[in-house]
Amino acid sequence: MSTAREQFVEDYLLVVTNDRDAYSETMEIVAEHEGKVSAISDQLREEFEEYISQVAERERELGHQTGADLIAQMLFGWGDSTFDKIARHFVEQKEVTA
Repeated sequence: MSTAREQFVEDYLLVVTNDRDAYSETMEIVAEHEGKVSAISDQLREEFEEYISQVAERERELGHQTGADLIAQMLFGWGDSTFDKIARHFVEQKEVTA
């Protein structure tokens, strides 16, 4: 049985890998940061948190405070190590395709 963190990583990778635009954008980030895991991780985490903030804010605007709180609580705070693992995966993908 996997932990919530491991499941999040698996789900994140599944979504990005199967979305051509998201995958291309992610590989551009990898190239931009020249494979530096910590820099890639930081950018991926910051972008993800920004998206979640936008979703939660939209829910609040629609009057769904509980839904907004639930989204935020479930999807914020995965931490650096989670996004480091995601970043390492895409760095390895770049190396395989290089």
